[in-house]
Amino acid sequence: MEEVLMYINKSSVGYRTLFFFCKRGLLSTVYKVLVCFLIFLTFPQDLFSQQGFPYCESFQQAIERKETVLGGHAKISDGVLRLTDAVGDQSGYVYIDIPFSSSFGVKASFEYFSYGGTGADGLTVFLFDGSTTSFSPGAFGGSLGYAMNAKVGGLTNAYMGVGFDSFGNFGNNSEGKTGGFPQEESKLHPNAIVIRGPGKGFNGYHYITGVKTNEGGAYGLPEDQRFPISSGGPNTRRVTDPDKNGYRKVIIKLRPKNGGTGFYLDVEMIFTSSDGNPRQITLIDNKDYPYPSPKTLKIGFAASTGGETNIHEIRNLLVEVADEDNLKKPTTSVVEGFLVCEGQENHLEIPKEQYNLPNQDSRISCMRFYESLEQTEEMEKDPCLSGTCSDDETRLALKEGVFRYSGDGSKFSFIPNPGFAGEEVQAYFTITDNYGKSSEGSPVVLKVLDKPEPISIMINDLLLVNMDACPGESVNLSVHSLEEIQQYEWYKDGERLQNFSESSITVYSPGVYHASVITHEGCPLVSESIAIAYPTFPDLEVPNSLFGCHPEIFPDPRKYITDYDAELYDYQFEDESGALFLNEEVLDLTDDGLYLIRVKPKSLECWSEPLTFRLRLPEEALEAMADYVLNATGNKEEAEDGILSTDQIRFIDHSKGNPQKWNWDFGDGNTSSQRSPVHVYNEKGEFIVSLTVETGPDCAATYQLPISIRRTYRVMFPTGFTPSREEDNFFMPKMKGIAAMDLKIFNTWGEFVFQTTAINGPGWDGTINGKPLPPGTYVYRGDFETNKGELVTRSGKFLLIR
Repeated sequence: MEEVLMYINKSSVGYRTLFFFCKRGLLSTVYKVLVCFLIFLTFPQDLFSQQGFPYCESFQQAIERKETVLGGHAKISDGVLRLTDAVGDQSGYVYIDIPFSSSFGVKASFEYFSYGGTGADGLTVFLFDGSTTSFSPGAFGGSLGYAMNAKVGGLTNAYMGVGFDSFGNFGNNSEGKTGGFPQEESKLHPNAIVIRGPGKGFNGYHYITGVKTNEGGAYGLPEDQRFPISSGGPNTRRVTDPDKNGYRKVIIKLRPKNGGTGFYLDVEMIFTSSDGNPRQITLIDNKDYPYPSPKTLKIGFAASTGGETNIHEIRNLLVEVADEDNLKKPTTSVVEGFLVCEGQENHLEIPKEQYNLPNQDSRISCMRFYESLEQTEEMEKDPCLSGTCSDDETRLALKEGVFRYSGDGSKFSFIPNPGFAGEEVQAYFTITDNYGKSSEGSPVVLKVLDKPEPISIMINDLLLVNMDACPGESVNLSVHSLEEIQQYEWYKDGERLQNFSESSITVYSPGVYHASVITHEGCPLVSESIAIAYPTFPDLEVPNSLFGCHPEIFPDPRKYITDYDAELYDYQFEDESGALFLNEEVLDLTDDGLYLIRVKPKSLECWSEPLTFRLRLPEEALEAMADYVLNATGNKEEAEDGILSTDQIRFIDHSKGNPQKWNWDFGDGNTSSQRSPVHVYNEKGEFIVSLTVETGPDCAATYQLPISIRRTYRVMFPTGFTPSREEDNFFMPKMKGIAAMDLKIFNTWGEFVFQTTAINGPGWDGTINGKPLPPGTYVYRGDFETNKGELVTRSGKFLLIR
């Protein structure tokens, strides 16, 4: 065990190899427990940052890489990525959020496990546009998370979907899909591997080709090559041993056409249908896939169940370049002439002429440092490690100092240790491109110079770390140094400012600036960053007129300013004589009249354009007063029985002191901000009406008055009528709030004369059966139902006058 730990400590390659063995499960049980526990305990588990091809994800640990995005029911458990359980109507997906270049094609291999249920639905492996930033899977069920259905669109920016379909709907046109196995587009095609094409939303995802893995015929296989998509039914277990019946591994290749559009597609399977006899067969061979490829592609998986079920799992995913033979290694050459200085981190970059990236659309994905050329020749060759760029490789600590790759192109840094001024430091470096191809090692030689005096930036000849400037104001930045400087570079927000190579510059825009210089001895120096800001002026808002509440009390104008903020801004007031008042000095104002107001951020000396307002003092103090009348008549009451709940009541403001705001509370939960509003209560009751008037934030007065609402209805009978007069020719009560009526008329001997239930009818015209009755006294009885459901009876006498 001690030998193992020494190997880990002394060799980064040894550590990485053991880490890989742990993830792959390739150590013996005892060593796996001890070594892997120490590795995962001692080192962070997210060691490797993904850089491109090749990409490996075993899914055999309970952790996941940050680029591996899970959704739905997908979870990493028990050494696999499980997309669904054997439960009805489940779905899950995963995608690798890394764009892989499509220039040399894509090769993907993985093991899948479909078992434990009644055989549905299946899983897909899919490719989509690598520039996609917002991912959404397709419809599940028979569309397997790739294609669309009637309600859900397909996979975002899909390029290709390969379905491993147990139930049989991915190879037909159900659920809105386009196309299926020829002449059988509407039938189920269980145990099929089906290719569907590019799509977006509800368009595309066409059937391309397919093979039925467990039958013969035009789209089937020879009898000795057949196998079901699933490895077993209910209560079966995952088969991970290639020698055991039920094992499944997929190899998919998209090979470039040497200048043509699209790819040639191959799908191969390694499967075992009888113990001890794994077989590799070609299911789809050299199929023309003629669709233009995006510049980059991302890969993912999806699976679903429905009424029938299966467990769907994958593991040991490896994504590589398909056209490996046409890839070339990057090359590097000796790098000399770098000067570095003690006492600082020196930021350097390998010149482009010192390396070559021969592969199309390639970039530097990793730079590694080694102490000797022999170490570069011992680089780990496993494809699952060559695609990573871990800190233990990109950082090299020597006695002279520390090399570290920046993660950006060919940029790196070196921090010299004290005491090595005047000496040269040599290390070896390699570069790896995004296809996983690494160069041979080349030396990089640095010369260490004495620690130079630091430089600083002056702002308008002042030693400041930041400055706020007025709109349109220019700011002068200059380098202050005790060293002789031979070269200047200026940067804004990390980007170099082109055509600025003097000791000072003038800037007109906000940003974080710094300078980088070369001393006469060749030492690169970088200043501290300074911030130049152009603070935003607030939108100044104030009413055109401000009103006081007392002839002798001057209001505070600051309380009328919208979004007033005394912590961030200064406020300046100017009266008609030109006198200025700053912030709280405004409390010294005593006269009404015209004023100007300006605002500025506290860090500046420049003011905004002024606004004008007039300040008015009243002739008398503010006092709230109010009354009310019936809106229809202008009287306080319409009848002896008081105000009805349905009466429109106008409340009248009689306040003094020139109020500017009114707030009425009618006592029934309703309010108004009108000066003299109209209100209907609709209920009986005793209410307290409150009026609050204001002229400003600190100037308010309140008045209250009671009001009684006695009835919800009104019935008024006339004392007589004259049929010969047009204005008084019918006998009928006046009513409010009445829903139903039964009116009867009798003579003085009690004989029935007339009856009506028509609320909106004319009433009695003084006749019976069309014959006029003599003048005299008659009797009425009215039975009423109010709008509130009350029953009311009224009776009395009246005169018929002729």
